Amino acid sequence: MWADWLERDSGGHWKPHQSVLQRSFRTREDTLLHAERFISRGDFPMSGGSATPVTLLRNRRDALLAAFREAEGDGVTLIREVIFPVGEYALSLKVTRERLADPVRATFGSAANPLRSLAGQPVKLTVLIEHPYDVLERAGGHLELGDRAAQVGAHTQEFAPGTAVTGVPYRHATVSVSRGLLKKPLLYRYEIVEPDPEETPPASP
Repeated sequence: MWADWLERDSGGHWKPHQSVLQRSFRTREDTLLHAERFISRGDFPMSGGSATPVTLLRNRRDALLAAFREAEGDGVTLIREVIFPVGEYALSLKVTRERLADPVRATFGSAANPLRSLAGQPVKLTVLIEHPYDVLERAGGHLELGDRAAQVGAHTQEFAPGTAVTGVPYRHATVSVSRGLLKKPLLYRYEIVEPDPEETPPASP
């Protein structure tokens, strides 16, 4: 299940603006049920900007839920997708069927560290405190990885060799830094940035 905020580009097309939620469930039915519960709450946070939409009123939630229930996908990978305008933005809600690789768990200093598979690739970094809405910082750029540090753009972070890392190689990796027994860990989530097919130059004949 994917939930994202979109905004219009100069050509009037919807483009990704900010991710709200990405979760996986065991079955199609579970995913659709959780998607409807998520919509019913009406809470779709977006960081930055006082005029940014955050919560939909009841009638707008009902309209979004109805649009989601009526939406259809391709019947193969895409189950449902709806783009729902909200002011100058739009909410994109999508349920897909994908076979996800099992996550790898290792330490930062280990050869099995899944972050190693992202080195040299364009990534987006999100620094947060466990709950996906508590975003502290974002960065983007190619990942440069050292023995004890990871750099994305101007953001450099050092990690102890024993720091826990979980992720799916060549897709994403999250480094979990403990902040003590009574505090939730600080998470550094690195995700591969997929190229925009509209910006890919055509192949030469």
